[in-house]
Amino acid sequence: MNYRILTFLNFLSLLIILLMGGCAEEPIPFHEVKHPHERLKVSELNQYLRIVKSLPDKKLPPLPSLFTPVPQWDSNRELSIKGLIKEEKRGLPNRWFSEAVLAKLSNNRALMNALKKENLSIEQFLGLTETIAMAAARTHFEDIDELRVIVRTGKYELAQLSHLEDVFSSFPEEEQYEIIRKAAWLSRLDRAQNLLKVPDENTTLLQNHWDVLKPYLPEDALQNPLNDIVDSLLVYGMPFEETPESGFDNKMKWSADDETAYIGRGKSSVLTSEK
Repeated sequence: MNYRILTFLNFLSLLIILLMGGCAEEPIPFHEVKHPHERLKVSELNQYLRIVKSLPDKKLPPLPSLFTPVPQWDSNRELSIKGLIKEEKRGLPNRWFSEAVLAKLSNNRALMNALKKENLSIEQFLGLTETIAMAAARTHFEDIDELRVIVRTGKYELAQLSHLEDVFSSFPEEEQYEIIRKAAWLSRLDRAQNLLKVPDENTTLLQNHWDVLKPYLPEDALQNPLNDIVDSLLVYGMPFEETPESGFDNKMKWSADDETAYIGRGKSSVLTSEK
């Protein structure tokens, strides 16, 4: 074959390969992912709003919970309390960036089209959403000293649990309940520590644009992050209990001849005057 023809054919083949490569969809360039402890910009809020507003019903796709759930241990768990605490701690990080979450979002065509327009990867979208949502949750705490107290108390409570080598199933039901009640400090501590990392500037930024952002925020960012972890013993106190020292109701004696005793229904006016 003529040398010139061979050269031309090689050049033509190379040109076809280059043209075919140019037709392929280029992957979104990966940049740094935003984290909740980093400062937010107004431009990032606007970008977030553009993405969500372009989605069906202008709503976010299903995302992992913003905060760690409260431990719920089966009464038959054959693991020590120390081991259960370690197991819970291992599950704390990377819930938002798990392979399952990334795979599910990558199949969301509307989201992928929106991210392509904004030149964002799925990881960047998740990081931005988490950062904005965490800042929104932080607005529920005007006094961050409350969070600091939770951190101190949580570390103390968990330190006590972490030394228990006994198997959880070996405890009677009443003691299991008490152990799980104290294990809830895992979630309180993790939530408080994450909220304390949010820059004050992010909180202020969210407050300044709250009315605009609120309809497009995740549901769990719109409420106090500690509302679903109520310690009934601390909030409502000890349940009523009769003791020998205080006396028992069945031993109370009453006589109709007692002039200080009243029979009948008390009226509000009488009760008020008696105070």
